[in-house]
Amino acid sequence: MSIKFKILGIPQPKQSARFAIRKGKGGRNFLQKYQKKEVVQNERNIAFDIKSQLPEGFIPFDSAIHVKKLLYVFPPQKNWSKKKLKELEEGKIFYKETKPDLTDNLNKGLFDAMNGIVYTDDARICKMSEVEKIYGLIPRIEVEFEILN
Repeated sequence: MSIKFKILGIPQPKQSARFAIRKGKGGRNFLQKYQKKEVVQNERNIAFDIKSQLPEGFIPFDSAIHVKKLLYVFPPQKNWSKKKLKELEEGKIFYKETKPDLTDNLNKGLFDAMNGIVYTDDARICKMSEVEKIYGLIPRIEVEFEILN
């Protein structure tokens, strides 16, 4: 079984958790871990987009998963020349060589957002094949999964 999604919008990296020292009862301080509102909202938006694309009655994968295709498309940079933009429009591929990094920050937010929706746990992802981050005219994330077992 295979399933594909397209999530429109500029791909956002997941930032590391933040920590703050808070005052508790009795004047004792404690360490609190939290995520920025933007990070939480981005995951909610991804989850909403994916839920709207799932077939009716879909049951999350609960076995080994292969991510066949994962494409992050970022908008062209503002300082690009008209010539470079025209090449992009004509289909030339420009790879994004700058931050955010592909494996940690981009994948983490996406995979966390799909937990419990597409699969029971992102630990089920055992294989990844075609993973790219490029520039394009329509910012988006494209992802395709298949069950291995």
